Amino acid sequence: MAEAERLLVLEVERLRSRPILIGAGAEPSHASSLDAYPRIDAEAGSDVLCSGRETQCLRHVRDRMDALVPAVTMRKALAARVAALDDYEYFRNPFPARPDTPLPAYNPLFQTQTLHAYAFAQGDREEGLRGVCRNASIARKLVASGDTLVGGAVGTALMDTSTRLFVDMLAELPADHPLPEECAAAFDADGAMLAGICPSMLGEGHYVLEGSRAMNVDEQPWHRRFMADIFLDQRKTMARGARRHAWFCGAQADALIRADTPLSRQAPVSGGWTFSCLANATGCILDNIAAPSLAGYAERFQDAEARLRTVSAWRTLRGQRDDARPLEERLDEWQRAHPEGRRMRIGTHGGGLEIDLFNDSQGRGFALPPPVDRADLRAP
Repeated sequence: MAEAERLLVLEVERLRSRPILIGAGAEPSHASSLDAYPRIDAEAGSDVLCSGRETQCLRHVRDRMDALVPAVTMRKALAARVAALDDYEYFRNPFPARPDTPLPAYNPLFQTQTLHAYAFAQGDREEGLRGVCRNASIARKLVASGDTLVGGAVGTALMDTSTRLFVDMLAELPADHPLPEECAAAFDADGAMLAGICPSMLGEGHYVLEGSRAMNVDEQPWHRRFMADIFLDQRKTMARGARRHAWFCGAQADALIRADTPLSRQAPVSGGWTFSCLANATGCILDNIAAPSLAGYAERFQDAEARLRTVSAWRTLRGQRDDARPLEERLDEWQRAHPEGRRMRIGTHGGGLEIDLFNDSQGRGFALPPPVDRADLRAP
């Protein structure tokens, strides 16, 4: 790890110095200076870990405590590296924007959730809580950095899995259980997820723009240049995409975000076909394929903020031990005091809190257990 910064500079310069590798017949990547160093196998034993879509990671771990021992043991060094990421203020990918730019391996971020759940299930509750709150802090920095859309989307996904695990841990503790310092503001509904929409879209727009510029058609074989001259206008294609990415930073998008309205209702999700597409057919096709996904990704940021808001309400209601009023009445009071954001309801099964999600890639709703104080829970 002491060599990481120096090696990163070497790798960036190595990529800048080589031609873009794209399309059929592209040559494999050149040897990397990293090849001289041993690598942690992040995939060994991963089949027993909580998946990124796991909604009950703590239960998953308790059902597999013995089977998890080898996987947890071999990931201790990896977990330490992930924890060290929280010492940084922001994240940036220093590699040039081009189609063959390497992206970070984000899987280890999610794999550490199993380790935190394992520590908690073993009885080390403070370590488990510290770990899941640290992951939430890393998620916030990924979202705020606005490096690329994939980084922001990973941040929202990491926040979502951390939120679920954090609540599962709290549900087994008294409401007044002291939390580690790392948890002070990790799960606050403070608008951080929503604030990440604009910079993430701009970061993605810049990445696409620079990537398009890097694809200098003058340096391509003659047949590709010929096809590009007929069917692809790079400048027009870049302009179409730039307007679409910038929309998420405009007044219309801001009003929708403030009103907690799905951004896909108004976002320019399809560029359509215009007269100029006659001379830019390939560009229009590529632009129209990419466009719809932008609104869907933006709605993941909206859902992440809604989940945090639900957790805030859940924690408040859970602490009202001496309030004999029905849960529905107390929830209505909380929502009147916090009118902005997703509406919550009492679940029909079990009396927990529920919200609907805009992006249904991971389900149509989000639910929390009943906000009951577990002050009488016996220690393990």
